[in-house]
Amino acid sequence: MSKEMVKVVGIKFMRLFEFPELIRKWHSELNPLKSYWQLQTLIVDKCPSFINVIPSKLMLALEEMRSLQVGNCESLEEIFDLEGLDPDKSTQVLPGLWNINLINLPKLRQLWNKDLQGMMCFNSLYSLTLYKCNNLRHVFVSSMARCLANIRRMKIKGCGQMEGVIKDEEGLGSAVEKITFLKLTSIQLKHLPNLTSFLSGKNPTLDCPKMEYLNIAHCPQMRSLTWQSSVDIDHGTSSLFTPQVQFPQLKSIVISHMDNLSNIWTASPQETLTFDCLQIVHAWNCKSLKHLFPHWVATSLTQLMRLEVESCVIERIVSCGDDTPHFNIAQVLSPKLTSLYLHDMPQFQSSCPNLPTLNWPVLKELYVTHCDKLNMLSFATSMNSWVQRDDQQDLLDQEAHSSFERDFPMLERLSLDDKNIQMIQDGKFPKNFFGKPEALTLACFHDEKAIFPLKFLLERFQNLQSLVIFCSSFEEIFPDEWLVDEGKHSVLGNLRELKLNKLHNLKSVWREDSLMSKILQRIETFEVWDCPCLTTIFPTVTSFQNLTKLVVKNSSGLVHLVTASIVTNLVNLTWMTIIGCERMKEVVANDGNGEGKVISFGKLSQLTLQHLPSLECFSSIPSCIFKFPSLSSITVNDCPKMKTFSKGTLSNQRPWFVSLFGYYMLEEWGEVVDLNTTIQKLSA
Repeated sequence: MSKEMVKVVGIKFMRLFEFPELIRKWHSELNPLKSYWQLQTLIVDKCPSFINVIPSKLMLALEEMRSLQVGNCESLEEIFDLEGLDPDKSTQVLPGLWNINLINLPKLRQLWNKDLQGMMCFNSLYSLTLYKCNNLRHVFVSSMARCLANIRRMKIKGCGQMEGVIKDEEGLGSAVEKITFLKLTSIQLKHLPNLTSFLSGKNPTLDCPKMEYLNIAHCPQMRSLTWQSSVDIDHGTSSLFTPQVQFPQLKSIVISHMDNLSNIWTASPQETLTFDCLQIVHAWNCKSLKHLFPHWVATSLTQLMRLEVESCVIERIVSCGDDTPHFNIAQVLSPKLTSLYLHDMPQFQSSCPNLPTLNWPVLKELYVTHCDKLNMLSFATSMNSWVQRDDQQDLLDQEAHSSFERDFPMLERLSLDDKNIQMIQDGKFPKNFFGKPEALTLACFHDEKAIFPLKFLLERFQNLQSLVIFCSSFEEIFPDEWLVDEGKHSVLGNLRELKLNKLHNLKSVWREDSLMSKILQRIETFEVWDCPCLTTIFPTVTSFQNLTKLVVKNSSGLVHLVTASIVTNLVNLTWMTIIGCERMKEVVANDGNGEGKVISFGKLSQLTLQHLPSLECFSSIPSCIFKFPSLSSITVNDCPKMKTFSKGTLSNQRPWFVSLFGYYMLEEWGEVVDLNTTIQKLSA
């Protein structure tokens, strides 16, 4: 046994690129002895000479392997080489393989070079992830599905040439009539520009009895999960779900940027299609989608809890054809709906003209913004049993006033735009019109001279615990002057959640040493999204000791998140997420008070750093000791300049879950994760 082989005997976690002699012998001279191999996790990265990853002679030796992760191998064409595998022993290979993760393999043509049927079964495979495999047109053929009996998650992203996930074998003498994944619960398909369907071929039925979550995004050519005829496509009758798709337990659908998707469901009822379990529906940026639900689907959504529609040309939620019944179905149309979000839908008119009333007694959140033909107040009126006449002035009828609180008795969060607030400030609505909601979204103050309506906020919403400020032109929020004059400190002192989203002119959240920064010391959740002019989010002299969750996304003005002085006050922070901040170089910057100090994130359990092209490290303070005693999950992805985690000393417990540059590591796999060392190796 060579010295290199001696090193790997008994090892459970291996990054192959750390063993150059092993790489040279991997496909030719290596003759592994089964008893010596205890490998559970194998990472194959930056091996430019590899044509395949697992040669057949290795498969019998890797019976303990649970996770295979392959990335950045520029010549790789296949993962498993089945040539020469003894048919009598083939079913015994890789019996414990649980996870396959393939990243940035530009020449990958196939996962295996033989039909799995009769050769081997991946009965333990739980999760399959493919990312940036641009030469891969299909993942597997239909007959191989039965060899993946226990797979639960499929995630496919950024594979530019992929046309379908499963290729039918029609005409090859082995056509499959029904493809069944008994335990599959989640499918994610994202950024697949040539994907036309999940399942290609005219005949097969796709049966996933445990499917719960379906997410499809940026698949502009996709019209259906299964094959659709040219006639259906030409007549606009194709649909995402067809009678060949059976997802009886589906709970969540998220679709976005589906340019050619004209229908989600078939126009007429189908016995095989049931959606009784559906709880969440999100649809964003679907340019061809004219309505969301046909009538037969809408009446079956008895479990629907959350509905979000954004940036679509939808005219109504429920399509109403000539055969739609003209009667009140108020008691059966989404009676459990708790959240309704409608944004940026210029053609939207109503739910359905033939459904005069809707009863949503448990609705807690109501958002209607950027809907040119309806605002929040008129939409709420049209959806309920208030007096409806042609005269818009009837919205101001006293019966309507009293009915808002009556028909939405559970309402906790609503959205108000500039026009709504102007009507209220003009005295057209009574002071207690909205009851006592605990959460409010202020939206669409687009005038460049817009002033934050703080007085309105304090007078009308004295129980406010959550405030979202969305899509407005404010340069400043929370001016001190009015607070000092009116002595309204205690009202905003109840705030526990503050979210700022799409405030493109906002230059500061609060001034240094401002009264507002002291008032808001009790906030527990703080989120900043799409605020490009912000250069700082925390004042230097204020302590936010109650803050537990911090999320910052797509805010290009931030070069760092916090300074060493500020971060020592975030003693209860448990969740930190930073995504898409283009100029951010480090998270914790030195303001002269960090050198020689010990900075402990004592309660931080979740840390996410993603899509940060300028990020070099978490902190560049060389003599500072960072401690993460509670860290259980860390994700670092798409940070190309990051070569180390911290330039100071790092102390952390072993996280339960680690995702670095697309590679996954779990505590149960047994590897010890030193963040500095691991990042240095993976980024080399």
